[in-house]
Amino acid sequence: MPKYMSQFSYSTASIKGMVQHPQDRRAAAQKIFAAAGGEIEAMYFTFGEYDGVVITDFPDDVAAASAVMAVGASGAFSDIKTTILMTMEDAVSAMKGANKIVTHYTPPSE
Repeated sequence: MPKYMSQFSYSTASIKGMVQHPQDRRAAAQKIFAAAGGEIEAMYFTFGEYDGVVITDFPDDVAAASAVMAVGASGAFSDIKTTILMTMEDAVSAMKGANKIVTHYTPPSE
């Protein structure tokens, strides 16, 4: 199954709620991801631009987008950024494919 990395920032209200009532949010996330056919591989809190990151598996892009949209619609997050992850094997296949077609592109000229 394809893998996805979602980086997220909680809303101020969500952070306030977690401080007042500390809780593991993985179970809640897994419930909605599973409803879309997905599964959490790993979930972390982070320092920096985002509050956390979750690595997930979904059957396809539509399922992943459905889950991310549903989570986003909850209002619990101020920002979510999702990136499709490729295995190194798939990346090498893409490189080989690019090698076969690279001569078909003409870059802009001055």
